[in-house]
Amino acid sequence: MEEELLLLLNLQLLQLLLLKKRKKTRERKRSVWVRPIFDVSRRIGQGPSHNLMKELIISNDVIMFANYVRMTPESWNSLLGKVFNKLEKSTTNMRIPISPAERLCVTIRYLADGKTQKSLMYEHRHGHSSIVGITTETMTAIIDALKNDYLPNLSTENMKEVANYFYSRWNLPNCCGAIDGKHIQVVAPYKSGSTYYNYKNFFSIVLMAVCDADYKFTFVDIGAPGSRSDGGVFSDTQFARDLDSGAFRLPPDAFLPGSTTLFPNFIVGDEAFPLKSYIMRPYPGQYLDHQKRVFNYRLSRARRIIENCFGILAAKWQIFFTPIHTSLEKVNLIVMSCVCLHNFLRVRDGVTVTTARYINVGDADQGDEDNGQWRNIPAPADTWDRINRLGANNYTIEVKY
Repeated sequence: MEEELLLLLNLQLLQLLLLKKRKKTRERKRSVWVRPIFDVSRRIGQGPSHNLMKELIISNDVIMFANYVRMTPESWNSLLGKVFNKLEKSTTNMRIPISPAERLCVTIRYLADGKTQKSLMYEHRHGHSSIVGITTETMTAIIDALKNDYLPNLSTENMKEVANYFYSRWNLPNCCGAIDGKHIQVVAPYKSGSTYYNYKNFFSIVLMAVCDADYKFTFVDIGAPGSRSDGGVFSDTQFARDLDSGAFRLPPDAFLPGSTTLFPNFIVGDEAFPLKSYIMRPYPGQYLDHQKRVFNYRLSRARRIIENCFGILAAKWQIFFTPIHTSLEKVNLIVMSCVCLHNFLRVRDGVTVTTARYINVGDADQGDEDNGQWRNIPAPADTWDRINRLGANNYTIEVKY
């Protein structure tokens, strides 16, 4: 009995040894620790972060520098200072860490050019896994560093300032912002069916946003499936739920200019949004009387700001010109980091010559508008797709009477 038990144990031990040996033979042996093209010496000698960036700074070519990283040298240094501690790594005996400046350069070029992460691998001489890790960590650091200062939570006082600026600049009183949704094109998510397939015939997630009169985003909601309507996406946001429940209130009703009529403050949107006490939308239809056409015109002057915001965002960060091939979690990171960078650069660089005048200057109604150069950036041939007629939504019960 004991001999049979000992024989059985020996057989089992032999099987385990054979399985372990087979597993070792199946494992692919690494030919090199680091491929020669990704060697540190070659990266420092030939990589753009160590050569082109230095040349642009030394030559003091502000225009070309801004074209390469989408910001002035002063804004670059400010952004690098904000994320430096979050991106700095410890030096070890194994290898020299990738510097925060190089990590930021790789990420900004990823967002600005819309190249795939594999193409960045050859351009910046980093392995693919390193590029993926660098971009993810850096975008997270950008959001952490900028969100509280440049995309703060909405407040009644902030909304009051926005309403005053909308009236002084776009001649629409009591307007606290313009709202719309943008489809962010993505490669079809795994096993998602038609959930993310939109009416424009591509896969997307929705960026729902509100902006102020100065082309800055004040609220964003990212990640809703592209198959949903703008009105449905907005109704599911925490901002809409707070407005409906009264947890958040727009500024108190104010008198319309030159009258004794009290009128509520509102957010302006297009026909995709329902008419509510806090959402103003244009009159539907084509055959309108003079008063309604004038009203729609004034409404559109304010509403087009959010359209321009999306245009500026995509023109500056051209990753939005092509389908984004990565996970949905990383797409959300990409969109939020670009929104934060948009607001950061809008405050830092404004409409100076060095930023290529990215927004419009002047007033089109007065004939002195100078278009921003973002309008001249060519878009891919399939950017503007023909869409079907969109019917107007009905008003809600609360605004019927």
